[in-house]
Amino acid sequence: MKYLIQTWGCQMNDHDSEKLAGLLAREGFTAAAGVEDADVVILNTCSIREKAVNKVYTELGRLREEKKRRPLLVGVTGCLAQQEKDGLFRRAPQIDFVMGTMAIQKLPRLVEEARAGRTRVIDTGDYPDNHLFPPETTLRHSTAKALVTIIEGCNHACTYCIVPTTRGPERHRPWKDIVGEVEDLVAMGYREVELLGQNVNSYMGGCTFAQLLDRVSEVDGLEWIRFTTSHPMNFTAELARTLVSNPKVAPFLHLPVQSGSDAVLRRMRREYTVEQYLERLGYLGEGRDRINLSTDFIVGFPGETEEDFEGTLALLEKVRYDTSFSFIYSPRPGTPATRLEDDLPLAEKSRRLSRLQARQTELTLESNRRMVGRTVRARVESRGALDGGHWLARTGEWKNVHVAAAEGLRLPFGELVDVRVTGAGPHFLRAEIA
Repeated sequence: MKYLIQTWGCQMNDHDSEKLAGLLAREGFTAAAGVEDADVVILNTCSIREKAVNKVYTELGRLREEKKRRPLLVGVTGCLAQQEKDGLFRRAPQIDFVMGTMAIQKLPRLVEEARAGRTRVIDTGDYPDNHLFPPETTLRHSTAKALVTIIEGCNHACTYCIVPTTRGPERHRPWKDIVGEVEDLVAMGYREVELLGQNVNSYMGGCTFAQLLDRVSEVDGLEWIRFTTSHPMNFTAELARTLVSNPKVAPFLHLPVQSGSDAVLRRMRREYTVEQYLERLGYLGEGRDRINLSTDFIVGFPGETEEDFEGTLALLEKVRYDTSFSFIYSPRPGTPATRLEDDLPLAEKSRRLSRLQARQTELTLESNRRMVGRTVRARVESRGALDGGHWLARTGEWKNVHVAAAEGLRLPFGELVDVRVTGAGPHFLRAEIA
């Protein structure tokens, strides 16, 4: 039997797909080259925005046609499965099994029941120990960086967010288990890890998140630690000190603000004001200059006025983020924000988003241009030269680098190399081997 896993969403979903692949491999399944070669297709889904959900249903439509031609099992896992549960069968009867985010270790049983002919197999139950998934079962993608879950779920209650519903309350892995997994990953050849959670800096698995970073950094052979994602209310002065002082913690911080308006932040129930957010950024002190700072913005949240939006632009100018991810508000079924009046025309939301993104592109270009002429360390993330002869690499600041190398020269995949930055665009740096 061959399987194919298609993944939408964040790094947590990517890592969940690695876990799913490991469970299937343990049962004797092998990876398929594509849909046409697969006996089981699993759609590991995201539901944080409507666009991601629509992509899943589009793919389910293609799989419906594939099932008309030959036997094929189709499963839906992840956040959309947890949110919609058995409603998925009504909308897409071609689905054979549905598995929620907490039931991940039940995958072999669900597949076996579907193979045996049982219809509408489902498990979206609560398994509060799912964060204790055995890491040795994980079948990791061939990437330069390893993903490590440290916390599952979220205890915040943002009015627009479906994550507390789909991922449940916070569950924390013991810090010794995390350090042990990182030690094993380094022994496998990984030199960089990314610690994952819906809110990593609320970690309480026997120590604070800052202490966890310090303990992970003590693993011999580990070069860089990254983490995602953070809530401003849990960003502490202790964590800021670790970020700017520990050389193994990559100089990159993603701290979502969502809006530059206190009125909008209150309706979002983000638990902080703009002033309090800026106060937390201030914890970085002089170290802010070497930290690549990223954020999230939601545009067109219900009730957002032009003045509110101008506040967001003002915040962008004040902080001058190196990069940001911005989206038009997407109502998610069952969230409190759907009860708010949303009378702003889509055309106006799109106009605001375009203004925000255009200015961010300018700021990102400025940030990238400041690196021209510098020699920096970057991790090689491609196994060969791509079209145009360049290799892909990434700096500690999470900047993409297109590295020019002499024909025939092979760069070491997953290793750090010194590169001299020769040029910059809004999306990547150009460099040559130093």
